[in-house]
Amino acid sequence: MKALAIDLQGLKPAMEMKHLSPKSKVSFSNMLGKALDNVNVSEETANQMVTDMAAGKAGNLHNVMIAMEKSDILLQTTVEVRNKVIDAYQEIMRMQV
Repeated sequence: MKALAIDLQGLKPAMEMKHLSPKSKVSFSNMLGKALDNVNVSEETANQMVTDMAAGKAGNLHNVMIAMEKSDILLQTTVEVRNKVIDAYQEIMRMQV
């Protein structure tokens, strides 16, 4: 899909997985931790920009809105990934051995 032109930094490690050689070892927990760190940094940046805008320090409303939307998209994506992981876990637990 080329319709999404926003650089989703929180998903960047997951998108780069296809370029790894089979011998490269990236644990799921490390990848997930980096993605969550990126979501947290994005949230903090957006909050700081809103605070600066309210204090009259930031003059560009567009950049503040872009940061807020980027943060929101990253958070929504993280929640959806979490939901899919939980669904997969529950499906595995329902399997009969």
